[in-house]
Amino acid sequence: MRDNHDIFSSLPQDVVFQILLKLPTKSLLLVRCVSKSFASLISHHHFLRLVTSSTAATSSCDGGACDPCHLLYYESTDYTKQYISFHGATGFSLCKRLEAPFKSVHGYLRLVGSSNGLICFFDTNYFTYIGTVILWNPLIRRFQILLDTHRFHRFTTKFSHTAVGFGFDHKIVDFKVVQILHDWDYECESGRQALVYGIKNKSWRKIGVVVPCFMLKNWSSNVFVNGAVHWLAYTRITDDGRPNCIMAFNISEEVFKVMQLPQDLGLNFRESRLSPSVDEKSLALFISYSDNAGERWDMWLMNEYGKFVSWTKKYSIVQNHMVPLKFVNNGEDLLAMSNENLVLLDLEKEETKNLEVSGLLLSFYTAGFVPSLALLDDGQRCD
Repeated sequence: MRDNHDIFSSLPQDVVFQILLKLPTKSLLLVRCVSKSFASLISHHHFLRLVTSSTAATSSCDGGACDPCHLLYYESTDYTKQYISFHGATGFSLCKRLEAPFKSVHGYLRLVGSSNGLICFFDTNYFTYIGTVILWNPLIRRFQILLDTHRFHRFTTKFSHTAVGFGFDHKIVDFKVVQILHDWDYECESGRQALVYGIKNKSWRKIGVVVPCFMLKNWSSNVFVNGAVHWLAYTRITDDGRPNCIMAFNISEEVFKVMQLPQDLGLNFRESRLSPSVDEKSLALFISYSDNAGERWDMWLMNEYGKFVSWTKKYSIVQNHMVPLKFVNNGEDLLAMSNENLVLLDLEKEETKNLEVSGLLLSFYTAGFVPSLALLDDGQRCD
């Protein structure tokens, strides 16, 4: 009787391709150890292109308790370590926790985002006017440090700061990083421009489109959903200093779009935070207010992506010293920070469960995560 390897070796290569494409990412890594021919086939750039595209098309957040679905980034309370942890769809159960494998050179290691198995970091200073972009695949422990933008773009003496976004272009099967460069006169359109880096071409290029909004001179978190990077932004400097719109950058089309915030926010909100919806296909918005009852958070959901009229206020809760992060468990629970502890809040019962994770309050960032083989044929190994 022939063994399984002999059976596979007798099959046409395109049939083996189709069989391997149906395997989970972790199984593909195990199959690579079976034989040199399997390892060569899985490492081939054509197969990696197909499996990366397939991963992007089928990624979802409906796995079991031990299938990584959420990514959490945070810093230790003593400022010495940064952690990346992976959590399942059920109850935000912990699957794995890693210490960030990179030490900051400029002062702050910021998490830009996660897309199709890659995590994007920006090593920068407090005001984000210098920085290095690092891509990391935690599953296969490979990374790539992007070339400095100064090698491709001449910065003026008026340069002020930058905002960074990251996402996967499903049309050309490529990962892209976008940087929004702001000069001192960034309130004017002429004081803003965008650079895009494609992993395939390994170079930065300026795109000839108007950047319609701006971000202030501090770190601007973003959300990648529906093929676009989203930032809370400004069309003008507001009287209260709060952002007045959402700016989206479509990764495939490389165009910007301005989205309106919900109409009934009022003028006295203290803080706004943008988050992906539960299915990672639209946006959620958290708005905080202070009144006699304490600190209140209103939670909004854009039911139909891109449609201003679909903004709906889902919940309003009074919780002091709490910072919301993301809806989980089909939107029934809220992942949040309470003081320096990560908690799961039952939105109906308003009961909290301590998840026994502690860190700096404002360092926490969460995003969806799906394992992939991206960077298997490129990048450097980190242990």
